[in-house]
Amino acid sequence: MALTVTAATARFNREMMASEAAIADALVAATSLMHTAAIAQRDFPDAPVIQSQSALLHLNKMLASLIESRGEAARVHGQLRDIGREMGATEIPFCPDAEATLPLAERAA
Repeated sequence: MALTVTAATARFNREMMASEAAIADALVAATSLMHTAAIAQRDFPDAPVIQSQSALLHLNKMLASLIESRGEAARVHGQLRDIGREMGATEIPFCPDAEATLPLAERAA
């Protein structure tokens, strides 16, 4: 079954928001992990320095990748919005119904 403009708009909206939220949550979790690792490195000076430093460097790469992913998600969001405008999906006749934007589990049967 092919998607209608309304259904596609609702799905893009729901999935884009979920993707952006997941990236934001991952960034918060990774930042917390970096904080804990930095405190542990400071508070346990007897820990192997080279391994501790290596772990921090890898955490830094992980954080940088998440920040880059957040930027890419923002670019995707903008591009999808532009496509939606071209397709007329942002105009009143094609805006999704309120029910169409709800997760499937919350929709009326």
